[in-house]
Amino acid sequence: MEIIKLEGIEKIYRTADIETMALENVNISIDKGEFVSIMGPSGCGKSTLLNIIGLLDKPTKGHILLSGSDMTGQSDRTLSKFRNENLGFIFQSFHLIPSLNVMQNVALPLTYRSGERGAERQRQVKDVLERLGLGNRLHHFPSQLSGGQCQRVAIARAIVGNPEIILADEPTGNLDSHKGAEVMDLLHHLNRDEGRTIVMVTHNEEQARQTDRIIRFFDGRQVQ
Repeated sequence: MEIIKLEGIEKIYRTADIETMALENVNISIDKGEFVSIMGPSGCGKSTLLNIIGLLDKPTKGHILLSGSDMTGQSDRTLSKFRNENLGFIFQSFHLIPSLNVMQNVALPLTYRSGERGAERQRQVKDVLERLGLGNRLHHFPSQLSGGQCQRVAIARAIVGNPEIILADEPTGNLDSHKGAEVMDLLHHLNRDEGRTIVMVTHNEEQARQTDRIIRFFDGRQVQ
């Protein structure tokens, strides 16, 4: 069953004098439970594509359907609600808030959901951190953690709300090979054992070959 479907997606960035085609006629279908890699040289549109799938950016043209719902032309409020309830994001640079401890960072997505009490949120956060081997780091701050631990906290934050889709932008890019392999093991567990659909942008050919499918881009276009 398709969980992500892009139809004729184009993205054009315009300034006063320059028009740049970031994505051109992109058509992609991703089934529920797939683990898909997106590859290509720097500047080819990979991160732009991920931002459009994640409803962080809007296409200039085309349609995006997520979980069977057409997101094209929806209000910012509708997009924000869908994003918070159905999508989880993992970034290369972690994007943890330095002034918040591990539990507070992971709890952030839940604070925007209505109907969940503080005690329930705390239980969810503790459970996911225990699962990722961070049960003894609940009250540590990002500056007290290694790079691999920070990325695990970022993954915990991405999955705490049980999203169907995880979008990962170079999730091992700031890690050494050993820590990168640990993160990939976690992603494979989330995909294989928990059924999460994962779309991962990567430059790492070896890691991409471990996924179900590779979608390659060059100059904003899909290539074979």
